[in-house]
Amino acid sequence: MLNFEPFSISSLQKALPYIKKNTSLCSDLSAGYLFMWSDDADMKFCIWNDTFSVMQNVGEQPAFSFPMGADPEGMTDELKQYAYANDMPFRFFGIDEERLNLMRADSRLQPAMWAYDRKWSDYVYDFAEAMSFPGKKFSGQRNHINKFKKLYGEPEIRFLSKDDDESAEGLLKKYESEHTGTNALEKKELEKTRELYGVHEMLGLYAAGMFVDDELIALSIGEVMGEQLIIHVEKALKEYEGVYPTMYSGFVRLMADRLGHPLKYVNREDDSGDPGLRTSKQQYHPICMADKYLVHIDSPAVRFTSHPMAFGDGVVLTEFRETDREAYLRLNTDADNNRYWGYDYREDMSITGPVDENTFYDMTALDEQAGDSVNYAVRLSENGEMIGEMIFWNFTLKGNIELGCRLLPEYHGKGYGKAAFGAALELALRMSDNDVTAKCYLENLPSYRMITDNGFILYKKDAEYYYFAFPGTGRLMADEDIKKQVSVEAVAG
Repeated sequence: MLNFEPFSISSLQKALPYIKKNTSLCSDLSAGYLFMWSDDADMKFCIWNDTFSVMQNVGEQPAFSFPMGADPEGMTDELKQYAYANDMPFRFFGIDEERLNLMRADSRLQPAMWAYDRKWSDYVYDFAEAMSFPGKKFSGQRNHINKFKKLYGEPEIRFLSKDDDESAEGLLKKYESEHTGTNALEKKELEKTRELYGVHEMLGLYAAGMFVDDELIALSIGEVMGEQLIIHVEKALKEYEGVYPTMYSGFVRLMADRLGHPLKYVNREDDSGDPGLRTSKQQYHPICMADKYLVHIDSPAVRFTSHPMAFGDGVVLTEFRETDREAYLRLNTDADNNRYWGYDYREDMSITGPVDENTFYDMTALDEQAGDSVNYAVRLSENGEMIGEMIFWNFTLKGNIELGCRLLPEYHGKGYGKAAFGAALELALRMSDNDVTAKCYLENLPSYRMITDNGFILYKKDAEYYYFAFPGTGRLMADEDIKKQVSVEAVAG
């Protein structure tokens, strides 16, 4: 069985030989990315038979990176066995077009469902063009650089040392004060920038700064992976006109001098869906976008592609409709109502643009396309308005289907949740090869009753949740004693 271990500065040293040889244009398996986001995504890695793979949480569910090294085919088999043995979904993240095509042609990885989100696509530029911004298409960038030099003089751009630590922190504090309205992702990214700067040399990364009158006004951190320079950090004081193109081009030239030759590509990573950042990165004329696919192998979602309707006592479950966008926005942004759903959109780092009626509707469509969930609208009649959501998710390789239900507040206490859950259960039992499960927070008594009133059996608890399975499905078939549990107190005791 594979052994995954957490990332740390010391353990990353084991991964660096594989990372440096990575030929993908996606930045997701670079040392800087892994260091910055390992804690938030619960990243772990495994080296097996001189082959490397990462496991991380994507959308609250684990996923693997495409194996790199001596035996990717053998490790793919090992990953599948690992997913099955640990009752996990068999998913892959950060898959580029080349690897997606390989996976689609691999009979071991069927059936497959996949999707990508444009906001996570990396911007890839020509390294030589970034050094000098030649030709008419870069006239805007050259004009900004010329204006910068006219206003502030010729800048000093150099690699930073320990002697510059205080200046770097001063720059980041000023940058933070200039960006007070940042979202959850931007705040986290700034926090991780500080951490990455502190360890960049240990990871083989390069940190450079631009000085005007001995003041550090811009900072970049990058690394070389394959034939590209990946720039993880670009921070500058916006009070200096033209600072970003000046620093960007200067950093690329500085790297070429250090390496003794130019590389082929510059990867400036994604735009996170930020409209201003997207416009800016497009203006630098990328030669391609490195799209990253999320791939789910053998998901039970393939059996729901037609969204068959389900009927309960006074409720109907149907697929989402365009007219549901406003109600679904209200369902997702009611913080009090979502307290026992375990969700607060204000802390969701996947939301990077303005929150509107498209935000959650589009996120759900992406999850369904990737095979990660199937979402039903709860209605009082077939053509009625959405009053809540029924979700089928946590699709594991063993065939598990987990059910979840939430309603708009005005429909609580009327029995609609119990009816919707019962209708969903009947549908899930037809679609599942193994378990039909559910869970709820310990303090969520209404959900506890909704689940157990539909015949689910409580089989365990932890510090946060009660866990239930439906009798006759895989999780309870082998242990008759579990079926005899009759109260929460028996388990809690």
